[in-house]
Amino acid sequence: MYQQYRNDYSEGAADTVLEALMRTNREQCVGYGADEHCARAAELIRAEIAQADAFVTFVPGGTPANILAITSLTEEFEGPICAADAHPTIHETGAIEAHGRRLLATHDALGRLTPQGAQPLWDAACANGAATTRPGMLYLSHTSELGHVYTRAEFDALCDWAHERDIAVYVDGARMASGIMAHGADLTIQHIAQRADAFTLGGTKNGMLFGEALVVSPRSARGRRTIERLPYLTKRAGQLTAKGRVMGVQFEAAFDPAGRDASGHARYWQLAAHANACAVELARQMEEAGFTRLEQTGGNQQFFWTTPAEAERFSRDFGAEVQAAPDTLTPDTVPHASALLARFVTSWATDMQRIDELGAVARELRG
Repeated sequence: MYQQYRNDYSEGAADTVLEALMRTNREQCVGYGADEHCARAAELIRAEIAQADAFVTFVPGGTPANILAITSLTEEFEGPICAADAHPTIHETGAIEAHGRRLLATHDALGRLTPQGAQPLWDAACANGAATTRPGMLYLSHTSELGHVYTRAEFDALCDWAHERDIAVYVDGARMASGIMAHGADLTIQHIAQRADAFTLGGTKNGMLFGEALVVSPRSARGRRTIERLPYLTKRAGQLTAKGRVMGVQFEAAFDPAGRDASGHARYWQLAAHANACAVELARQMEEAGFTRLEQTGGNQQFFWTTPAEAERFSRDFGAEVQAAPDTLTPDTVPHASALLARFVTSWATDMQRIDELGAVARELRG
């Protein structure tokens, strides 16, 4: 069987994470995240992001984290501005709307939220007053749904736009580690923590069994309100985990200072760096075979234009997810009349040596 590139959570957990879980398995801990492992993990995260007063809590998955962040950062009559193909709009089955918040989708291309895309929604809300859902925050994911790695300038432009209008900035960090560790990236986790009202550090897609760290800044009024509301909303949403210690132990292992490499990177970032390196090699081999990337990116999601027959082969043999071309693309971007996008995702567990398998099939297909 060929190595699979379906997603970055098919495997279990990184060895160091499993070892930590086994080592602490028989400990008797206080429930619901009030244990010493969650407390230490939170302290390690605060040190990592250089924000000593940040509020840190742990949530089982990415969708619950988005629900809790969005509902706590906004009023009942407000909603988040997000890209049309952002994760909540296409992959969360109306979860945000089901919790009373309307998504306000822009027409930004390729999932990259921009101030220019957000402005028409803001203008409409100002013009229509109480007849229109009021924007209460910006939602963006790093990396984006289509693999874009935001630059510092792009992120700062969004923060400036939001803060001028007194609305919050929330960064869905399900793949935050990949975005931060992408080759050439200039947006650091410390800068995100300094400017965003809230963000997540994803564990599910970066070497953990499950779990996301939700981090909230107390420096804004919306942040302070969120910190007060989160415990209640977490319980109401059914996301208060009795064995919260399991998430604490995993994040504690991921950010343990003893696991830093020669460059000073915690294990959390090392796992993502490996996934990214594998993705870059995968992209190199696909391009050498004659395939065209949707975007040049150093993250662990790589998208390539394919014919339907090629897409079927990549899906069958390598688990690649296939989708039709986004409506926002111009015709000259698409190399085939019936082009499809094939997504390849690498993980902490991807074997670099086996990427040659994919390269060989790609060369076979392009002959």
